[in-house]
Amino acid sequence: MKLTFKKCPTLMLLALFSPALFAQEKIAISDADIIRMGIVFAAVQAPDKNAGARFPATIINSPDSIANLSGRYSGVIEQWYLSSGNAVSAGQVLASIRSSEILSVQNDWIAAISAQENAQFEVRKDEALYEQGVISQQRLLQTRSHLQQAMFAQQSARAQLILAGFNEARLNALRENGDGLGSYFLVAPNTAVLTQRMGAVGDYVEANVPLAFLNSGERRWISIHVPGRFATHLDIGQTFAVANSGETLTLRQKDFVIDSSNQTIELFAEFNNSNAFTTGQIISVVLPPSRQGILVPDRAVVHSGNTATIYARTNSGVEARELDLLSVGADYLAESGLRAGEMIAIQGSAVLKGIQLGLGSVE
Repeated sequence: MKLTFKKCPTLMLLALFSPALFAQEKIAISDADIIRMGIVFAAVQAPDKNAGARFPATIINSPDSIANLSGRYSGVIEQWYLSSGNAVSAGQVLASIRSSEILSVQNDWIAAISAQENAQFEVRKDEALYEQGVISQQRLLQTRSHLQQAMFAQQSARAQLILAGFNEARLNALRENGDGLGSYFLVAPNTAVLTQRMGAVGDYVEANVPLAFLNSGERRWISIHVPGRFATHLDIGQTFAVANSGETLTLRQKDFVIDSSNQTIELFAEFNNSNAFTTGQIISVVLPPSRQGILVPDRAVVHSGNTATIYARTNSGVEARELDLLSVGADYLAESGLRAGEMIAIQGSAVLKGIQLGLGSVE
């Protein structure tokens, strides 16, 4: 048997302009000819967790937990109390920073306490005078208003110190003994692990610059940017997989605004189990097909315009099938037209296409 190809202009035009003409056509071909022409078939299956489009992703701490701590005021790092890798508990001091800016806040608070105490004394005095009929009610109302203003000023300055790491004990020590005067503290908000320190003792740091990075102990997340067309079919709760790994993730958050600079949408997914990945690490994540179907290798598909054709093995030879395919990374997904286990050509599809279009024959 010998395969020959006939150069026929008419049939070549049909191949170019009428790709749908031979849809679902059966091609009679023997096993011997299949082997001789180098046509290779492979069974198709439903996609596994490694099938799909692959994108780089960055490991991050859970966005629902505090991942870094910044100094509230500019100053000089005075002391680190813990090293990277140490476990910390909520309220534990990580570092102290000496700052002239916090000194001003501390002075304001001390002055506000004195003003509040004086205002409280004036209110008690005027209440007694009002009971005796010495002063008017309006005078008493003014005195009480001054007390409210003094209390607000004291509470405002106190709140700023609490944000700067002063708890009740440190506030009392500051007021009574001047302990901590001119310094403030970096305090862990919750139980975590100190993963990174920024800056050494004696370094000058600007306000609101991260000084410590924490891992709360919760499972890590990933941040991944995907083209808008991929994100359209992704739903919260969908499972992703790390390429060539057994790790899986669950989609937790999804932006609904496309980044105009690169036409992508940011996704956030949480690992389903603890793992050895570290914050900041770049990994490859597989976004599986959003629909059910059969995975079709890219090399098995012959494209003619908008038509995609595959060649399935049958008892009598080969059957050409036009399928509606969805792109899933490097390959395709067929929602219908194929069954798991069917054999399709993954090598020699172009030869079968030529025979189908009458450009060749088996003699």
